[in-house]
This record gives sequence, structure tokens and C-alpha cells, in this order.
Amino acid sequence: MHNSFKIGLLVLLTITMGCSIKDKGEGGDGVCNNSAEDGYRTIVQDTVTREYILHVPASYDSNTPTPLVINFHGFGGCAADYSEVIGDFYNLDSLADISNFMVAYPQAVVREKEAAYWDPEDDGSQNINENDVYFAEQLIADISNEYNVDLSRVYATGYSNGGMMAYGLACSKGDLIAAAGIMSGIMLQGTCDVNEYTSIIHFHGIADDVLPYEGNQDFQPVSDVVNFWLNHNNIPNFSLVTTELNGGDVVRDAYTGGNENTSVVLYHINREHDKPGGHVWFSDDIGGTNPNQILWDFLSNYSLDD
Repeated sequence: MHNSFKIGLLVLLTITMGCSIKDKGEGGDGVCNNSAEDGYRTIVQDTVTREYILHVPASYDSNTPTPLVINFHGFGGCAADYSEVIGDFYNLDSLADISNFMVAYPQAVVREKEAAYWDPEDDGSQNINENDVYFAEQLIADISNEYNVDLSRVYATGYSNGGMMAYGLACSKGDLIAAAGIMSGIMLQGTCDVNEYTSIIHFHGIADDVLPYEGNQDFQPVSDVVNFWLNHNNIPNFSLVTTELNGGDVVRDAYTGGNENTSVVLYHINREHDKPGGHVWFSDDIGGTNPNQILWDFLSNYSLDD
């Protein structure tokens, strides 16, 4: 594992994730009651069992290939709690029903400090307990064994440490992930596949006190992550279009025209719900549209077949 990955993950273990999720799916003690949730599933490899929750849209038709969104919880989270909050309370699952896509909420592994978290680096091992990238591959395969998944339209999303995991998949598995969406996450530095290009949408609060917008000694600034993806996707800086929304409470920076028609979109959240943009899964309408809808509208534009 690269030192930068080690440092970032170890620092994350010491952080309390205060957020609008109100501690459901965050800061857990390593005990999750995922099996009680509708859609509970497991992947078994030898003596190892990994868990996930799957929401299948009411409009699912086995004759029609259906897109899949993998949504990774934050540090210390439980898949069941996270799916209840993001899927039910924040209505991501309702959007999935309307727009006909599946949502998988995987469970991270409990590691140091008795906390469940994601390690976004692919260490090359084929062990679902030790390699979260490999686990994500097996997750896609497991769902595809039962459902008609459109494998050209699999997307990675995540909140906080889950956003790190989504970035990790966009970085190393661009041949599997058509686009990635990040809520209050950051990218940990690592080695990316230079032959694959991935479109990115990122939402970040300027007052994020867990993963600061301007970065700190442990995490890079959001601007550095954006610049990385502009360079990686070969997107020209002059393509930038900046739009103020919600009376300036939100600023949207959109970069387009990269390799394989990739783009990078950043939403600076200056204020939400009359408070400075924090470390949250954003839920207040932006320009009259819910962030979940913005997220899906962006992701659904991209396919590995394009």
C-alpha cells in the first residue's frame, strides 16, 4: 500500500464524522444489523462473508439491461442504516424506482479501531476481505448473476470515506465504472490506469470540517483532485463554465471535452439549509433540482459503450 493511502486511512480512523446523517451509518461500533434489511445479500469466499443491501427498482424488467449504482457508506458505517437514510429518507431509492436503476449499498470491513471503512487501493489480491476493489468486482458479478445488469452502465458513488472508494474505482477500474459521483469525499493519492478515462461529479461543502475543501496536512484540496482528473481525462481548462445557483449559495464548475467525451463537474456548496456547506450528503435543491437527481442525470449520461 502506498504511504499516502496508509496515512489518509489512519487519519480517517481518528475522525468523528459529524453530519446530516445524524450518526446513522456513521461512527458505528462495528456491529451492524444488515441482515434485517430488505434486500440483504451476501458474497461468500472460502470462510469470508461480505454483505450488501440491494434495492431493485419496482420498474425492473428482467428482459431489459438495468443500470447499477454502487453507493459506499462513510467511515464506521453500516449498509442497512446508510440505505435507510440515503435510500429511504433522502429518496435515492424512490428515484431509482422512477428512473429504473438498481442501487447497491455494500458493507465495509471492520479494521483498525474496530471501525468499518473502505481501502480504495487495489493491492492485486483476490481476497474479498482484504481487497475492497476486488470485492467491488465480485459485487458486480454477484448482482449480475441474478439480475440483468447493464454492465456498460455501472456507476460508483459514495459519501466521505465512501467517496474515497468511489474515486479508487474510477481510478483503477475505469473499464468497469462508467462514471463516479462523490458527496463530501476526497481522492487519496495512488496509481491510476492511464488507459481508462472516467467522468466525475463531486459535491463538497466549503465548511467541511472533516475533509476540508482547502485540504490539510493529511488530505489534498478539492482543487487538486479536480486538476488531477482534468489531466487524467485530458480535459482542457478553457472548457470551464461556471454557474452561480441558489443566489450564489452554490457554484457549479463544469469542464467538458475530455478523452472519450469525459467531463468533470464540481459543485461548491457555500451554504445549504441556511448554514455553511458541511460534511454531509447534500439534500437541498440546487437550481430547483434535488442533488440525487443531479447526480443521476450526470451519471446516466455515460456508458462504457460510448
